[in-house]
Amino acid sequence: MKQIKIYILFTFFLTFTSLLFSQQRGNTRNSSQQQGQNSQMAQPKVNPQNMARIIMYDYEEVIKKLKIKKAPKQTVIAQAISKHNSKINELKTFNYETFDNVTSFLTKKRNEAKLSRDFSTMRESQMQANEMLAPIRKKVLLQKNALNTTFEKELSEKEYKKWLKYQEAELKKLNPKASQTQQSQSNIGSSSRRQQQGMNRRRY
Repeated sequence: MKQIKIYILFTFFLTFTSLLFSQQRGNTRNSSQQQGQNSQMAQPKVNPQNMARIIMYDYEEVIKKLKIKKAPKQTVIAQAISKHNSKINELKTFNYETFDNVTSFLTKKRNEAKLSRDFSTMRESQMQANEMLAPIRKKVLLQKNALNTTFEKELSEKEYKKWLKYQEAELKKLNPKASQTQQSQSNIGSSSRRQQQGMNRRRY
């Protein structure tokens, strides 16, 4: 009878240990898959022109958005936007080498972060890339201000407010995944911490 009890206890212990190991292995695999998915989500395509806040406008769309009906004012808008786009094209052409350098730099740093699974260095890399683009961003800002000055002079107060709202919305489109990237990287860190805490609890 005693041997039967010992056998039952031993069998229960083996079954419990097997289940615990299977659960741990499953959690580890799921965590690894989740980290891989988050890493991919956290890596939007490198676009230095967007980082430099470069934007070009469609004057027909602007006229439609602002509901401009009078032909003379439509002409002013078309001419101002055409001039703005021409200046921006010049900036893009003149600075193509800087854009290529930034793309290569960030792509290299992201690949290194993927291999090491350490994305903590990406913030510093992003800052370095922004420094490389700073002179271009200043020139882009000058063109933006010049366009806004023209519109402020030629449009009514209501129309100008609509323009600023439209412009802000278009600028936000340049980096739509910024918040997603920050959230994904935060999720990676949280997942890693939870996994480590779980392992520490099992040790004790």
